[in-house]
Amino acid sequence: MDFELSLGFENISIKHQKGIVKSRSEVDISSEVIRGVKLQIPLIASCMSTVTNANFCNLLSANGSLGIMHRAWTNNEQYVEECKKLTGEWKAAAIGVSGNDLELADMLVRVGINILVVDVAHGYSDHVIQFGKQLKKEYPDVKLVLGNTNNIGLLLETKSFVDGIRVGISNGSICETKNVAGCSEKQFSVVYKFRKISKEYGVPILSDGSVKESADFVKAMTCANGVIAGRIFAMCPESAAEIYQYQYNDFFDAPKKIYAGMASRYVQEKWFGKVKNDTPEGKIEYLEIGENVDKLLRRYAGALRSGISYAGGKDIKTFQEDVEFVRLA
Repeated sequence: MDFELSLGFENISIKHQKGIVKSRSEVDISSEVIRGVKLQIPLIASCMSTVTNANFCNLLSANGSLGIMHRAWTNNEQYVEECKKLTGEWKAAAIGVSGNDLELADMLVRVGINILVVDVAHGYSDHVIQFGKQLKKEYPDVKLVLGNTNNIGLLLETKSFVDGIRVGISNGSICETKNVAGCSEKQFSVVYKFRKISKEYGVPILSDGSVKESADFVKAMTCANGVIAGRIFAMCPESAAEIYQYQYNDFFDAPKKIYAGMASRYVQEKWFGKVKNDTPEGKIEYLEIGENVDKLLRRYAGALRSGISYAGGKDIKTFQEDVEFVRLA
């Protein structure tokens, strides 16, 4: 059988090219991550309850990045109140596609949300596409991001109205869809297949998942306009992730951050009081508390500048035009 090859970031490397900048500090890493939305650092915090809240999103905005508010709140009023606290030029919030999400979208737009992210696991469906069309018709000036998907069909069917597509299914460290439902592709192959068609139609793509280290971010940016990550942000002391400290008798383990998938039992029971469809598709990790968010962003920004310089580029445009790849054994 002739199956399509699927490669992860661990399976490829950026080929070394002649440098055209004196120093990596000269490299411009700003990117239009969503149509009309340019970030100085194209690294975005995922809309997860153990990653973002208003305070964390504001810290990201202040440092040239962006966070997407998650939608796992007890009620819409509570969610909207949290969104009222957002600052910065761009304010992004996730919504679903259920019956009351049009009403929620209206509430969010009224308090200043100007990026709506339709947040569903199976983003390539007739229902999501029709819901997206309806949202854009109601709020033409609000940026609209759809996803998630591994299929370029979503871009082709929505290119006339969408402002961004989230690509990648089950490549996050706490997503279990590949183990539960059997659907996944490795992340580099996913973003690579969107690379040319994204540019052809002017629809930005956001690589969502599989960022374990800064090199993964750099490799994703060879094809994508921006990168969405959860785990690396959850480890920040300022993130929304709860702190857990294991105690056994008089022994206290080092405090950890609880990082949980949105389809995990941990999040679903807090959100809905039960697991949807009785089939959790996420799990929990207990993470070491890492560096402050401003330091994390500076480190990842520096890595991207280095990667671009090694590839013979000077900015995102030349990086993506000229980069070549090496297949690793």
